[in-house]
Amino acid sequence: MTTTSHHRRWFRVALAPLAAALLLLTGCLEQHLLWSPDGRRAAVIDKDHGLYLCTADGTLSPPLVPDVFRVAWLGDSQQLVLARKHSETQWLPIARAMGRPRAEALVAEADALWQKLQTGAQWGSLWRARSMFEGRDRGETLIEIYLRDRHGEALHTKLNTGEWAEVAGRNADIYELVMAKIDGDKIVTGTQLYEGIDEIADCRVSPGDKAVAFVTQIAEDKDEDGRLWVVQVNTSTPQLVAERVAFFPDWTADARSLVYLQSSGASAKDDVRLGTLVQRVVLNTDAKIEVSPDRKELGGGMFSSLWRIRCLRDGRILFNAAEITLPVAAGDLGDQREQLFALDLARQSTLVRLIPRKHESKLPQSLAFFEVSPDERQVLCGWIDGTVDVVTLATGELNKVQEAGENSVQGAPVWRKDGEFTYARRTEAKDGKKPARSVEVVLATADKDGNYKERVLSSSWPDEMVNKLFSEKN
Repeated sequence: MTTTSHHRRWFRVALAPLAAALLLLTGCLEQHLLWSPDGRRAAVIDKDHGLYLCTADGTLSPPLVPDVFRVAWLGDSQQLVLARKHSETQWLPIARAMGRPRAEALVAEADALWQKLQTGAQWGSLWRARSMFEGRDRGETLIEIYLRDRHGEALHTKLNTGEWAEVAGRNADIYELVMAKIDGDKIVTGTQLYEGIDEIADCRVSPGDKAVAFVTQIAEDKDEDGRLWVVQVNTSTPQLVAERVAFFPDWTADARSLVYLQSSGASAKDDVRLGTLVQRVVLNTDAKIEVSPDRKELGGGMFSSLWRIRCLRDGRILFNAAEITLPVAAGDLGDQREQLFALDLARQSTLVRLIPRKHESKLPQSLAFFEVSPDERQVLCGWIDGTVDVVTLATGELNKVQEAGENSVQGAPVWRKDGEFTYARRTEAKDGKKPARSVEVVLATADKDGNYKERVLSSSWPDEMVNKLFSEKN
């Protein structure tokens, strides 16, 4: 082993526990409730029944749109962007969603495997011998669907009963991003902005509602990298902005540029990677898509797909990142924590730590979920252990709303308006008995002294619906 490779291996092993901790949040803390900009209603997402609306007093509508798993509001509080998925069993619609180059590459690999099967190769040995294609499990599934549709009974005769039963039941998830609007007591869907086999990790509507930025992720990609896209509102021609990016970019206040974290090197499944904070112009002065070939590098840090970026109206850029100091003793690795930073481009690109040292240990080790209040004076932080904290940006003052618990609470806290937010509050056991409803969704409102008065919104919601926001650790 060379000296360079030895150093890289040590660096990877040393930081692996921290990297694992930062990735723990993926897919766990999601926005199950998202208030409209005017605060009059909220979109409520149930993973089994889709999208609901609820009023400010918590009155819940019937399910309105199935299969929705992510929502973004437009500024008029009447239009939305919906991310949803459905399962498809037929090859042709799957190929259309993949796009021609990717579909053709998969077909070529599938045809080669079919030829091996024709010459006596065993079905199981084909998967052990073939190369990776966008994640082994899904690559196999897509190839099996193609071969099943293309060769049908001829494939059936070459497989044993169990193998054919598996192939016959294969399907693939198709993801789409669609426009929608509220029409009375209904939600009417409109233009499809995107369709593909890559999961939608996040979407952000630009200030002024001219365009939508969204990040797609290959579900089995062990690097958990994303691809950043931009699409004009009510059109169907997304353009790729960047690859190997973190999941949560944001628009600058002038609605022309995107700020995102990009891996500084090629994909490397075993290495801890560095990332570069990038700003890129994607809309021209007429608010039309025009992705600049140039990018402005603003800073850097250890790459994590869970870097969240929020651009403030005063020009500051907020993000969460781990502070790494080298050299580091092995015994100190578990003490590494994330910090909230503000990058102020108007002041010679100064970088400011927002969480005072005295409060760091009171916050979660990862700050991968945070959201800025509408007046941009406070930050709401959440974590999968149920922690809910409010940090005042000007002073770093910390107000702990809910302490960490032993079990997971999966409903992310979200702002309704300045000084008012919603979160999933644990229901405490009484007399040692497990409550029928493990959490309730509550609206917390700050008084003049900074204390919170809470009102339950979910009292009339089904037990099953609120209990999905809670899971016991194994």
